[in-house]
Amino acid sequence: MQYSPDSLDLLRSLQKPDAIFESNAVAIVSILVSESVENIGQIFGSLCHSYTGEPSKIELLSDLYDEFVSSDTQPNAGSVCKDALMNILLEKYDCLKIDHVIKDNIRALNPVIPLIQAPYWRKAIYALSEKYPESQFLNLLIRKIADANYINEIKHLKSASTNIDVFSKVLLDQFDNLITADEAGVSQSMPDLIKTAVQHPHSYLFVQSLIKHLSQERNGYPLRKLAKELEKGVSNNNMELVDNLRNLIAAPPQPIAQSILRIPPTPGDIVNLHKQYSQEPLPSPIYLRDPQLLYWLLNNAFVPSEKTLNLKQDLKEKYLYLAAYAASAEERDDGTIDDSRVNTTFETLKKLQATLSRKGVIGLEFNAIVKDLLIYIDTPIASMATIFWIKYILRETAYYEKHFKTNEVPLPHYILEEIAFRHQYQRFHVFNAYKAELESSTRFTPEVMTALRRQLMERMAYLVQIGFVMQVMTYIEKNLSRLDEKLVTIFIKKVISACGPPYSEEFYISMLKLIEYARVQLDSQLDTRPMIVQFFADRPQTIDHKYHEFINNLAIAFCS
Repeated sequence: MQYSPDSLDLLRSLQKPDAIFESNAVAIVSILVSESVENIGQIFGSLCHSYTGEPSKIELLSDLYDEFVSSDTQPNAGSVCKDALMNILLEKYDCLKIDHVIKDNIRALNPVIPLIQAPYWRKAIYALSEKYPESQFLNLLIRKIADANYINEIKHLKSASTNIDVFSKVLLDQFDNLITADEAGVSQSMPDLIKTAVQHPHSYLFVQSLIKHLSQERNGYPLRKLAKELEKGVSNNNMELVDNLRNLIAAPPQPIAQSILRIPPTPGDIVNLHKQYSQEPLPSPIYLRDPQLLYWLLNNAFVPSEKTLNLKQDLKEKYLYLAAYAASAEERDDGTIDDSRVNTTFETLKKLQATLSRKGVIGLEFNAIVKDLLIYIDTPIASMATIFWIKYILRETAYYEKHFKTNEVPLPHYILEEIAFRHQYQRFHVFNAYKAELESSTRFTPEVMTALRRQLMERMAYLVQIGFVMQVMTYIEKNLSRLDEKLVTIFIKKVISACGPPYSEEFYISMLKLIEYARVQLDSQLDTRPMIVQFFADRPQTIDHKYHEFINNLAIAFCS
């Protein structure tokens, strides 16, 4: 019989290898049969000849694999086949060809759309997208995946910043998480934000501009830290871009821009900045609120070093004034500056600097300045300066060797603890000070080292008690191999006795890992066992089922 050109094309499609498995095979057969029942023989022959038997071979091989390989020690056949298919897909994928097909016929995308509901195929799409971030086909799929609310999966991808709709959804989700996260959560989220922001200059500019806008809102200053972290995430080859965009976004007046472009600034830069911020009209304090610049000002004003040994008091006071202005001046909605608190802060910093510079203050005279310090550290910028100074005396002087008593809280620790209680945003810096002391404690005699470590674990437990939770928990968990069981036991008892239920799942799992590590020590203390058993009973209702066996086994070990 004679076939029409369209029918011939359909018959040819049935002659492709394993055509019977194509999604449109039934539709093609229906069309050909509806034209004429005489087509049935040709259809049957085409499907038989095109069948290669590969699926049956793979199924047989899979059955043999599962029969001879232990599922306890090796992945099953399904996993092996999926991995092999993924590797073939990554190797054989023709980005240009597929994009060309999609460009000519957008409906060719339709058979692929249902695949995004399957985790395996989403994983394949992500892998291909990382390899071909500019692919039109893959970016369309990523957009569909974003529309299906798999934001947590795609925020890790380079291509998340390619499509404006996907970029907006990912960025909004990341900022929602960052704004409500603690320090540990921010640290965990930063790599994803950096990846989203730094793929393209335009996305970097947008994110930095957004951070600048948010940081100018009330209580928005801590977001400046995000801006600095993003700058660190940019390749060294693009540092000129970072500098240029920083000035473009900040838009400082030219005399100020020249003095803050590079850190550290020169003495001439400081003199110029002081001049600009001492005359009308007063500039915005936002230009001074660069964390790197502020830390440099405070370190040079309060921390003794060879560089600052001969620093003139006049120049040092300019450092203090600029720090006070950055911390205390406020820009009104009409653009004018309220500097009513600047002089008060400036005077506090001068008094603090004079107090900490007093001869003998690092030694026996420390007791004499505690009363004044407790007043000065009410001012946040002064408490930040105090942290830098305390870190110096603990690390660079013989304070511990001369004044540490094993049965007393060291006064510098007491001041740090008070700062952490009063100033939420400085708990991170206090924690860093504790970490530095813990990690360098091996330089002391065994007796001093053991007592100091005990003190530091108690200080860290207090940070958890006042809300600085996961940053501390994560640090202890990661350093268990370097900590004695007795120290971990002290930490566990302090935290559990101070922090009752309901517990977050993240905290609970982290604490369980600490308990498992110190189990023998905890189990040997009769007063501790009821506390731990009760902790097991107070498990979060929403805890992942994969942890149930671990928790039950640990609880049985304590109760046996």
